[in-house]
Amino acid sequence: MFGSDQIVEWLADADIEYVALNPGATLRGLHDSLVRASKPLPILAMHEETAVGIAHGYAKATGRPMAVMVHDLVGLQHASMAIFNAWVDRTPMLVIGGSGPRDEQQRRPWLDWIHTGAPQASIVRDFVKWDAEPASMFGVRDALYRGLRYATTGPCGPVYISVDTALQEGALDEFARLPWMEAGDSPILTAPPDVVADVAAALANAARPVIVLDRPARGLAKCVAAIAQATSASVVDMGGGANFPTGHWANQSLDSSRALREADLVVALEVRDLAWATTSTDTATRATEPRVEPGTPIVAVSLSELRHRGFLIPEAHVEGARYVLSDPVVFADQLLQLVVGRGVASRPDRQQELRERHSQAQIKAVQSARDVAGKRPIHPAHLAACLWEAVKDGPWQLANGHLGGWPQKLWGIADDSHYLGRSGGHGLGYGLPASLGAALAANGGDALVVDVQPDGDLMYTASALWTAAHHRLPLLIVMFNNRTYGKDELHQSEMARMRGRSADAVPIGIRLDRPPVDFAMLAKSQGVDSLGPVDDPAELQDVLVKAASVVRNERRPLLVDVICGK
Repeated sequence: MFGSDQIVEWLADADIEYVALNPGATLRGLHDSLVRASKPLPILAMHEETAVGIAHGYAKATGRPMAVMVHDLVGLQHASMAIFNAWVDRTPMLVIGGSGPRDEQQRRPWLDWIHTGAPQASIVRDFVKWDAEPASMFGVRDALYRGLRYATTGPCGPVYISVDTALQEGALDEFARLPWMEAGDSPILTAPPDVVADVAAALANAARPVIVLDRPARGLAKCVAAIAQATSASVVDMGGGANFPTGHWANQSLDSSRALREADLVVALEVRDLAWATTSTDTATRATEPRVEPGTPIVAVSLSELRHRGFLIPEAHVEGARYVLSDPVVFADQLLQLVVGRGVASRPDRQQELRERHSQAQIKAVQSARDVAGKRPIHPAHLAACLWEAVKDGPWQLANGHLGGWPQKLWGIADDSHYLGRSGGHGLGYGLPASLGAALAANGGDALVVDVQPDGDLMYTASALWTAAHHRLPLLIVMFNNRTYGKDELHQSEMARMRGRSADAVPIGIRLDRPPVDFAMLAKSQGVDSLGPVDDPAELQDVLVKAASVVRNERRPLLVDVICGK
């Protein structure tokens, strides 16, 4: 038995189901052991950014970490963008890097020298929760155990552990073998009881409280729905995930500005940036305007304070807000118990008002989608409406894509598994790999996993299509193909307008044309069947219904290329 055999055995004992990797010389020992073991199963990617993205999506879909193996410095550098996304998105994963040999006498001339960092983790140290470079098999076991514990302790995140090739390839005698350590539950941080009691009292006394949600947290929606029922609070979901049912009367996300403007108390639970949630921004001048009236009490509950470091300040500070350090689900559950215990008086008039607003906003959204149903290129609202008709009759999950918020306006999002949210760090290349991770988690089940895939984002990790075909992952890939870097085109148009310049030059360096990318052909070239391009809005729904049926019934990937408007 060799060191790498022991490491793979430990991963299996730690209940790691899959390892995504792109092979390399410093992983040759681990790779050999992995492909000979029954668990974990290897998932082959053609780029390290894809490998990490798969682990990102898998963790968001399951709540459990995957492992990723990356080849020394060059593989880690390729993986770094996706690791940053996972860190910002607070997603747990175990990144294992091959390295060395640390012993200079064992290094091959040139290649081993330029690929051996000291420390290797310095490339990603500022955006992982923890890193280690153990010097013994005892140290490797300890690092894997600690790494998994740290990765899954809130706020979650990726960890990086490099394993020297000498440790991987060295033979173990009978006495060198070490059993895996039994893992305990990760610790949970809660706020002091008096702080929870203060917030509960404020909620009970408020006439128009608003609860703001953003980052997905399992079990949070159920608690918040019960709090809203008890206090007649309205709920605003900022769209970081499926945080609150779109059909619930308290959901005022479609008219969030009105809800926040009239609020006499705002309680924000795990919002990625409190200033972003409570202000509006002029994209031209970058100036912000408050969406909450001055003097309105704001309480922000999150674990964000544990993540601040010199490398990056991930959010603005809101003056006057009360910041509470706590796991948001535990806090919401404690808050619910206190609110119910206080016997808050029912406010049927307020609830009826919120029901009417909710109904009117949904009717308006449906009508708006109908109004643009015939537009060419296909409007995002029409794509969202047709896609909903194609997926709604069976279990489904939107793994990636937001379509300008139209799924939140038109779809029946009722469960926290229905929408996995966005990339976290807004790094391009996330969408398809993360969706593959979600499809991997759903493999063997009957859920239809959907990736609404922006065209520019796919071009960063197009080789992920091969991984989808190779592992036959059941994923419906719907291209949002507007043939441009849409957000950048908006910014360039804004600059031209502000400076009084012609808009003729705006498309330069922005549009994905001359030639346009044939995504249907790109998919077929890598073994993924495809339909399209679809540019007729009248044909779209039938094509999507057919595609959804193929993925559901045949459990294989399929891409539909849809030509959309900007």
